[in-house]
Amino acid sequence: MGRFMIFLAVSSIVLILVNIYLSKRYGKLLSDHRSRIPARAAAYVLFSGLSLFLSSLFFQNWIYQHRALTLPVRYISAFYICMVIYSFLLFLAGGSLAFLGSLFKIHHKLNSSLSKIYAKGLLVPAVAMMITLYAFYNAVDFKVTEYEIFIDKRSAIPSIDAVMISDLHVGTSIGKKEITEIKAMIEELSPQIVFICGDLFDHASYEEIMRFTAEKLGSIKTEYGTFFVTGNHEYYLGDMSEILSYFEGTGIRVLQDETIMIGDIYIAGRKDIRENERIPLSKILEGTEKIRPVIVLDHQPNAIDEAAENGVDLQLSGHTHNGQLFPFNYIVGLANHTHYGIVDEGALKAVVSSGIGTWKYPVRTGSSSEIVRVRVNFLK
Repeated sequence: MGRFMIFLAVSSIVLILVNIYLSKRYGKLLSDHRSRIPARAAAYVLFSGLSLFLSSLFFQNWIYQHRALTLPVRYISAFYICMVIYSFLLFLAGGSLAFLGSLFKIHHKLNSSLSKIYAKGLLVPAVAMMITLYAFYNAVDFKVTEYEIFIDKRSAIPSIDAVMISDLHVGTSIGKKEITEIKAMIEELSPQIVFICGDLFDHASYEEIMRFTAEKLGSIKTEYGTFFVTGNHEYYLGDMSEILSYFEGTGIRVLQDETIMIGDIYIAGRKDIRENERIPLSKILEGTEKIRPVIVLDHQPNAIDEAAENGVDLQLSGHTHNGQLFPFNYIVGLANHTHYGIVDEGALKAVVSSGIGTWKYPVRTGSSSEIVRVRVNFLK
């Protein structure tokens, strides 16, 4: 929690500075076009948005207790942060183009046009708005990403068609309508097994939507079953035993630092890494035959080294959202062992999903909301 508060403090300072910059740029835009709206209105709007956005972070627990406030605050905050990020990047790009134009003595008319379009901000608000609207749409435009994995171990089962989903964060961009759609998309893929790799629930999830989600996903018909491991956000909800009770009788098997067998294939599910009493993987896999395939479900992709050291063949993870918003998809890899796609670590292969839901704000750019289909092949 201490690291998160430091993150919030630093982010707040950065946002205040960016708001000051954008207030000046948008204020100048209003002045240049002799708008009836006073230039200072830009600062009022931006700092009102900042206040609401910071409230959604610092007072989130209070907001989540009042469901009527949760979605409006999240959607308005999402609109604000997208407009700020992409206005800033567009103004920055415009300034850079104008600077390069003067540096390399680009033709005066061309340089003047670039300045009008970007530096004076004629297109900035329009383009930032288009990106923001796309971000809302993209958050619920679910896609299927397919991988094929080859494991160099023998099994009586030649291959398994698996579906993995993670990071639904139901109650944010995912409601009952979206859960029903996700279930239908999974069923169309006809998987033999389904893995739910954490952060199914978070602060915005309420009892009704959690029960509905568990029952819907638990009713998916598969040959080998549906399995769930906890993510970090399940822990934020408080009593874990109460959270896990929603899965009882639904057809979803919860794996908490334990190993089961599907035929002659080991499936190990780990508690999230933030769990202080998480059991070492070597203990979880104690007694397993290393000549048999081993698949591990672990919400965060930060223990891939440990999986490789313990002879795991395939790890399935989520958590990163692949940054969720551009350009953070290029930054999030710095905080994780890996942030998206397939990773080879010796004989181990790890698949990291960008998730099908969104963290906190129902917007996504630079990544997709995805269902992951993995065909796992074994030696005969």
